[in-house]
Parts: sequence; structure tokens; C-alpha cells
Amino acid sequence: MLGCPLSASGVLTSGSSATNLIGLTVARNSRAGYDVRSQGLGGAPRPLTLYASQEIHSSIQKAVELLGLGNQALRRIAVDEQFRLDVETLEKVIARDRADGNLPFCVVGAAGTTNTGAIDDLEALADICQREDLWLHVDAAFGAWAALAPGGRDLVRGMDRADSLAFDLHKWMYMPYEIGCVL
Repeated sequence: MLGCPLSASGVLTSGSSATNLIGLTVARNSRAGYDVRSQGLGGAPRPLTLYASQEIHSSIQKAVELLGLGNQALRRIAVDEQFRLDVETLEKVIARDRADGNLPFCVVGAAGTTNTGAIDDLEALADICQREDLWLHVDAAFGAWAALAPGGRDLVRGMDRADSLAFDLHKWMYMPYEIGCVL
């Protein structure tokens, strides 16, 4: 339904805060370049960095802190006039981080921010992540289900290219209790 490959798997959770934590954990462990599970963050050869718009949900910052990366690892990228992550700024910050000896590992895209409903240019973010060998995590708590509406799929174009996707069933799908899913 959401454009993921048939080989995708997922986990139901208590909501999108948990799904974002899980998605970022997999991103960190996958892209760190060393065995985080056995060596911990002390084994990191370079500081890990990740990127999201200034409009991203606070659960992303909380996940970064819970993962032991430190709040400074999260680069909050300026937004454009439509409150979407500014792609040009993102590319510059990634390049600067690499030049400074950091290890960029993940970009977090938004498919419907809490404050404005903004949907990042997920197609452009997927292209950058592919080119830069970064994990693309999409927080689609609000907007994932647009993919099911006639004419809505274009709003979330590129979401199907995410390495991990977090979404809620209690928002647009009107489940009577909080429930999230991460693919």
C-alpha cells in the first residue's frame, strides 16, 4: 500500500516516537562503519551526524539523545518558503561535515510535519542519500496515508525509496488508541 518492496518487514509500536527511535537505531547501526552493538559509541572512528529540517518532530531529537549521539549530532536544516527541508543547504552541510571529519549517516525526511503539514521533497532527499551513501528515514506519522488517496501519492513521491518509514495508524486511519509502525 505504501510502495515498499514485498521483502520489507515491520514492527508495530506504541506510536511514532518509538518507530522513529527504531528507524534511527537501525540507521546508526547500519551506517556507522563499525560494530556499534559490540563496541558502543566509544568505538566510533569519527563523530556521527544526521540531518533533519527545523520542522521535524521532537521525537527525532529525543531518539538522537536516547541513542547516545548527543543533541549536537543532529543538524537542523533550514526550511524553504513551504516549510520543507532546504535541499541546497542540506548538501552544503553534509559536505562541510565530511570536510570537518564527521561521519554523516542519515537524513530524516518528513511526510507531513506536526506544525505545518509540510512534506519534504522526498525524491530529492532519496537522490542525495543514494549519492552520499546515507540512510533515508522518513517520519510519515501524519502523511503516509496520503499515498492511498487518489491524487495523494504525488505528495509523498520518494517515500517508497526510504530505508525506514515510520507512520501512525491512529491519526488518519482513526485507530482509537496510539499505534505506530516502522518498516
